[in-house]
Amino acid sequence: MHLSPATFNELRRAIHSLCGLVVSEDKEYLIRDRLGPVISARGLTSFDELCRRLQARPDDRLVEAVIDAVTTRETSFFRDPHVFQALRSDIFPRLAAEVSPLGRPIRIWSAGTSNGQEAYSLAMLASEYGAASGPGGLRQASFSILASDISREAMRVARAGEYDAREIARGVSSSRIAQFFQSDSTRFRLIPSVRDLVDFRQVNLCHSLVGLGLFDLICCRNVLIYFDAPTRQRICQQFHALLRENGWLLLGTAENLYGIATNFESVRFGEALLYRKISSANASGGG
Repeated sequence: MHLSPATFNELRRAIHSLCGLVVSEDKEYLIRDRLGPVISARGLTSFDELCRRLQARPDDRLVEAVIDAVTTRETSFFRDPHVFQALRSDIFPRLAAEVSPLGRPIRIWSAGTSNGQEAYSLAMLASEYGAASGPGGLRQASFSILASDISREAMRVARAGEYDAREIARGVSSSRIAQFFQSDSTRFRLIPSVRDLVDFRQVNLCHSLVGLGLFDLICCRNVLIYFDAPTRQRICQQFHALLRENGWLLLGTAENLYGIATNFESVRFGEALLYRKISSANASGGG
């Protein structure tokens, strides 16, 4: 199926408009390989027709098919173990000290959660932390986790909370498998108490995030790398607004806030780097 340079560039612009994703000039193969099946499945005749449909008020199902096709859903449980160690040893205790006297849950957002592995990793960590807190300490129910992704298909998989052996092998220890999963040897399903900690919602980070509420911790890992600088700026400004005073932002290991004018300060915990929202009383206007 022919893909002309002009149509390729128009599709790049259309995708950026739909979801903020930047498709670089050397990614023609990505458009061809991922959108070719969409064209066939939707009964279209060419990349040109797909482009015209996207530019002329496309129907929601076509938009979702294109977004599902072009977004990357590479993830795993407990990805970058040093990050989860920092959460358990340093961030959770700090949040517990601030939140416990207020009698409200610790709110965590896994933004760009893909198929749910990160959100469920956080839920398992919260369960372990609650169990270790002892009488009078935090309980599993002291945590509330929102998981979001732009992909409807990713949300469908995540809500099911069911994974195959290959996915489980990437990051879940045997002790956690025994504690948190029900298995029939080929499929592994999170137990209800862990699934119930997570609320899933389809969210486009390029749109307004007003209405999601305030969070103590936002995890947005390996997502910002797919956006251009102005889009990263807008998203991080929204994250800043949605974090409570002294709340925390966690990015991917290849991401940082360099050049983004938001009031965060970087704090290192061992190998993990997090960003703390500076209290308005102490903010000096830097990023």
